[in-house]
Formats: sequence, C-alpha cells, structure tokens
Amino acid sequence: MAHRLGRHGRRNRTLGATLLLLSLLCCSWCFGRKQHVEVVTQPAFVSGDFVKQAAPPIGALTLGFGLYLCSGGSKSTDTAATVLIYFGAQTGMNLYMKTVLSKIVINEEENLKGLPIGFLLTAVQQFVAFLAFCCFLVVGKIIGKGYRVKKLTSAREYLAVICFSVTFALNIGLNNFSLSLVAISINLIIRSCLPLSTAISQMLVGSLVGQQQKSIALMEWILMFVGVGCAALATYAKNMAGSSTEESAGLVLGVICCVASLFSGAFNMVLAGILGSELKLNPLDTTCYMALPAGIVLLLPALVVSHPMGKWPGFPDMTDWQVVAEVLARKPVALLPVAFSGILAFFYNILQYTLVHKLSAAYAAFAGNFNKAATVALSLALGLEALPAGGYGQLFLIAVFGNIAAFTVYSSHKASK
Repeated sequence: MAHRLGRHGRRNRTLGATLLLLSLLCCSWCFGRKQHVEVVTQPAFVSGDFVKQAAPPIGALTLGFGLYLCSGGSKSTDTAATVLIYFGAQTGMNLYMKTVLSKIVINEEENLKGLPIGFLLTAVQQFVAFLAFCCFLVVGKIIGKGYRVKKLTSAREYLAVICFSVTFALNIGLNNFSLSLVAISINLIIRSCLPLSTAISQMLVGSLVGQQQKSIALMEWILMFVGVGCAALATYAKNMAGSSTEESAGLVLGVICCVASLFSGAFNMVLAGILGSELKLNPLDTTCYMALPAGIVLLLPALVVSHPMGKWPGFPDMTDWQVVAEVLARKPVALLPVAFSGILAFFYNILQYTLVHKLSAAYAAFAGNFNKAATVALSLALGLEALPAGGYGQLFLIAVFGNIAAFTVYSSHKASK
C-alpha cells in the first residue's frame, strides 16, 4: 500500500511539473506571437513563425501527457509517454534558448537579431531560479507543506558544493555562450561527445589523486573516437560553407567554448565521484546551494569577455553587459524572455531529473541521443539554421548521423554491462 501511495505521489509530481512546463512554454511562445501581431509599429518580438516552432515540442508534451494519463499501469505505454515528455521538454528548451540568443528582433530597420549574452543569461537564470525556489518555500510554509532542504554537515560537503558550483557555472555558461555563436546542430553534436571528455577527465584526475579507474573496453574507445571524428567533420562542413551561414562569424570561438563547456561538465561528473556521491542533492537542493554561487561566478565573464556580434551587422565585439545596455536603449521589453528563461530552467531541471530517473539507463541514453537528432532536424526544418550549400550539406548530414549513431551504440554497450 505504501509503495502504491509513493508511486502515486511521484506520478502526480511528474504530471504537475509537466503541466506547468507546458503552460510556461505556451505562454512564452504566445507572448512572442502577441508582440508580433499587436505592436505593428514596434520591431517583431521574434522573426519567423513562432507558432510553427512551438508546435513540435508542445505536440510531443501533449501526446506524452495523454499517454501518461491513459497508461493504465502498462509499463510500455508509461515508458513511451515518458520518452515523449522528455523529448518535448528537452527539445522545447533547446529551441527556446536558441531563439532568445539568436532570433529575437531588437531593431528591424538595423536588422539586429538575438540577445548574444550567454554568460549573463545563464547568471540571470540562476538568480531567477533561486528566487523561484524561495517562492516555492514560502508557499509551502503558507499551505503547511513546507519543503525541507538537505543540510550540509561537513567541510567535505561544503567543498563539494563550491567545486560543483564553479564547474556547473562554466558548463552551462560556456554552453549558452557557444549557442549564441554557432548553429544549434554544431552545439548539440559537440555536446554528445561528453563520454570521451569524461573518460579523459577521469584518467587525468584519477592519476593526480591516485584513484584507480575502471578500464574502458577497446570497442568503447573506438566508438567514442568515431563519434568525435564525425563531430569534427560536421564542424568542417559548416566552416567550409563560408559566409553563407549565419553563425560563421563566431564559429571557431563557439566551437572552442563548446568543447571547454564539455570538459567542465565532465569534470563536474568526475568531482561527483571523487568528492563524494553521498552528497546526492536533488534539483531543489541543488538550486538552493549552487544557484547563487554559480550566478556570481558568471558575472565576471559577462563583464570582461568580448565576443563577435554576428547577428548585429556593423557592431564591434562587445561584452554581455554592453549588449544589455544597447538593448535597454532600443527595446527593453526584449529582455523579458531572458528573465522568463530562468523560470523555465528551474522547472525544466526538476522535470528532467524526474523523467531520467523513471527511465532505465538504456532508454535514457537512447532518448538523449534521439532528442539531439530530432532537435537538429527541427532546427533545419523550422529555419533556425541553414544547411550548408552543395556537397557540404550532404557531408554535414552524414556526419551528424554518424555522430549520433556512434554514441547511441556506445551508450547501449555501456548500459548492457
């Protein structure tokens, strides 16, 4: 009986998080559509058909939610529903972030598009997520169902939180910074190379601290290098396309930052094993302890790091703060999606944590790789990026398929052990 109640409670929490995320995504896209329709004399909120971009993730969320309600205890239906919800949430979040960073119209006459403020956007997300968590605690106390944050009891746990905050800030901050400079497809296929960066990080850190690591099979090394080779080939195809692609101006810097983000994420995972997996913070506790330190860490690069302004013709390299100053002078309302992304990120992290733990390792790996492939396809179909011209377009598609396939087989091989 207790097991049933526990499962029922987890089910309700997942459904609630799904509904909330669905509502937030609908509101954000509707807000963009409203701006485009009602304010004729102002620059459009987002270029392109926002409803078309919203349809695939919202459709997946709706279908997944419907299956979840009608699963009737069927494990296969429940798994299918979870995969659909995971796809809708992850793909929707990726497309939303790319839209904010690259597609929001700041000034139609000057053709200024996007808010290329990867570091500052991530910092704002952390601050907004912390405020959302505080509101969650207050509401819980008011209704008499307050949440208890896990207390840190040792210096080791405090050290782990500090280290995790720094690596988390670099991981997400560099990733968003990269996403503002390169096509979403390049960002995703480089991010799919996390297994290789994690293996290398484990070897380096393990040798430094004298910790013995598990051996990696030759086949796994081959699959990882094939996947990375395909990622390099896809990047080459994009680069050879020249100035015809929108992200070409900052491609090299974007790729470097994405790789740096990859190793930051890998070191985060390695630190979890070395400093103690007993910390075991859920997304709410993680937000409580890491959001503010991570946000503060990200303010420094937002102040001092200048970057190319590929979507702002005629502008020199600028820092995130300088970009925000320009936007405040031209169209302050365009900054609302930045703050709103913090609320989305807060609920998305909770939903993702819940869904991944409902899937087996094999299904989670498959779903993650499928989501990357589907997001690349959607970004091309919805006009978020262009396929390289000529034979480079075919080479790019083959490389993307090879990357996803290699790491899918790798994940399946790991899960079967």
